[in-house]
Amino acid sequence: MNLKRIAPAITALATVSLIAAGCSSDSGSDSDAAGTAATGDPIKVGQIVPIEAPGLGSVGYAASTVASVDAFNARGGVNGRPLELIQCDSMGDPNKEVDCANKMVSEGAVATLADFTPASSEASSKILFDAGIARVGLNPVNMADFTATNVYTPFSGSLLNLYGMIDMLVAQGKTKLSLMRPDLPVTAQLVGLLTPAVQAKGAEIVNDVAVGAGATDYTQFIAAAERNGADGVIMALGASDANPISQAFEQLGSTLTFALGTAGFTQADLQDLGTFATSSTYTSPTPAPSSSTEDFPGLADFLADMEQSGKEELELPNLNGDTVNPWLSVRAFGEVATGLDEIDAKTVWGGFENAKNLDMAGLVPAWTPGDVEPFGIFQRVSNSMMYRMTFDGDVLVTDPTQYDLRTPTS
Repeated sequence: MNLKRIAPAITALATVSLIAAGCSSDSGSDSDAAGTAATGDPIKVGQIVPIEAPGLGSVGYAASTVASVDAFNARGGVNGRPLELIQCDSMGDPNKEVDCANKMVSEGAVATLADFTPASSEASSKILFDAGIARVGLNPVNMADFTATNVYTPFSGSLLNLYGMIDMLVAQGKTKLSLMRPDLPVTAQLVGLLTPAVQAKGAEIVNDVAVGAGATDYTQFIAAAERNGADGVIMALGASDANPISQAFEQLGSTLTFALGTAGFTQADLQDLGTFATSSTYTSPTPAPSSSTEDFPGLADFLADMEQSGKEELELPNLNGDTVNPWLSVRAFGEVATGLDEIDAKTVWGGFENAKNLDMAGLVPAWTPGDVEPFGIFQRVSNSMMYRMTFDGDVLVTDPTQYDLRTPTS
């Protein structure tokens, strides 16, 4: 399996295959606030994430989780108790992913934070559900993730990003769309998954462009995407294919508008893509790390915590679009756990079910974890808000006015 090429689409494809996939607990504090580091009895939390899995792009994501926990503990943790992070590298292997889920149970994690379990999502989900462990900030990749009642996530995730791309393109008057995806059997089903959403917006998918592994001539894919009067592209590919696509785009002088998710791209990645990057449009459930801190003051706290880590992968140019998610997951856990008399898996799960209007630093709307509604085939979605972004040649600029995937495109 070529994980490097399917990583950007993998969260969407897990669902397809089943159908045929912080900050201080004091919401007013910031990263510069003086505080007493937590020294009490540790509270164990876990994370299952593929780190040593080339192409899955989770090194920064995992590092962001560590940095977020460290910063949270430095500000006092949960009423003086530090979080102890049990981080398990699944390596993108389904068996190791199951082993990681069992590790969370055996080592006493009271919750997991910002999990990413694409390899054996259903099996991992069952293990954690049966153990009564809440999954906070999970990146949902499977129908089991959208139905399990122990999953609480304020992010629509990579899967619903594809729906967001459709909204953005139609909002720009692009109604004849091409889907550009890896040439894999499971991705061939993406057209069927997306067609109802596209038609509901008054658009249509006119080309299904499968990008083959090892291709040397990418002009063929741009040409295929331009057929049948197409004017927009839903791009379910990531940084590994973006560079040759951008070169072919410029070589042919294409006028297509591409829509991309930000999860697979750093600021440095986009700076290498020339006019392709500046002419494309982007979406994400959270603001890009490079966005204005005047529009999003909470980003200043996030960036300070990442900088404090001293990790090269957490420097601003190297931050992927999804590295904000672990920080917000830690923040949400802190807000809920601080109000609990006792902290164990049962009380944490109950705490998230009953919590209301958690302050998410203005990066996503105030979040009520248990306030879930169906969205199409997805049974439990608690935040369907998304951001539009553009790239100015230097940084991603986020429009602070969100759009809702549930409402008609404007």
